[in-house]
Amino acid sequence: NRFLCEKFKDEYSALQVGTGESPLTLPFYENCGFTRVGVIENFFTNNYSRPIIEDGVLLRDMIILQKRLR
Repeated sequence: NRFLCEKFKDEYSALQVGTGESPLTLPFYENCGFTRVGVIENFFTNNYSRPIIEDGVLLRDMIILQKRLR
């Protein structure tokens, strides 16, 4: 996390990631300083031929998170 922030801070004002609404993944990004900035509804159900289930949760929407670098 720190390495990426330091490496790109002069080129970009923010890092952005997209992930499923998983109880395993979202807390990781939030603990790294990312905040939720948007949602792409039905991303996983519309773009994957099989359901994606993570920690018992069916992933439907993509959660967009962002961390400001400067």
